[in-house]
Amino acid sequence: MNSPNEAEVLKRCEAFLREITAEDIANLTEFAQARLAALGLPPCSGEDVVQRAFESILRGLETDRGGRRPRPVDVASSEAFANYLRGAVSSKAEAMTRRREWRHEPYEANEGTVETGEARTPAMDAELADLAQEFFCRLRQRAPSRLMETIDAWEGVYLDSDRIPAVRGQRRHVGEVRDLAQSVMLELGAF
Repeated sequence: MNSPNEAEVLKRCEAFLREITAEDIANLTEFAQARLAALGLPPCSGEDVVQRAFESILRGLETDRGGRRPRPVDVASSEAFANYLRGAVSSKAEAMTRRREWRHEPYEANEGTVETGEARTPAMDAELADLAQEFFCRLRQRAPSRLMETIDAWEGVYLDSDRIPAVRGQRRHVGEVRDLAQSVMLELGAF
């Protein structure tokens, strides 16, 4: 349940989101293109980065299991909210540097070398969703209750990041979750 203060922050965030104009989106896209170029990624993906940032913010508004949630300072003014949006875009751009599909070097797969610039197909997305569902189900079955919050946070961002997020001072749980995850992935034959 949201505290009154948190509920007000989320309500203000929604209000600011409704006020976004096409010009605001164009400015964010331009910002994303500059960030991508600075990170050595193709700037033509700027629109994707902006959309992923919005998706993350909306997910954060709908659930406390992943996504981005604004702080009171982020919704204090329209300028503060614009800065919050740029931060979300910058974060998504930086996360893309860690994702295999955005890197340009080839990697070794089971059946030889595959170029990472290869577009994902709907079938690949469905397979990934099925694997993730089974993986997180098995991970929760094996994990003690103290790790559930970290697992929930990871499930909310696993497509956007290759890191397990630490939850409110529980950094030590990340290593435990990673070790459990490795054994589950071996069991699933995903390694």
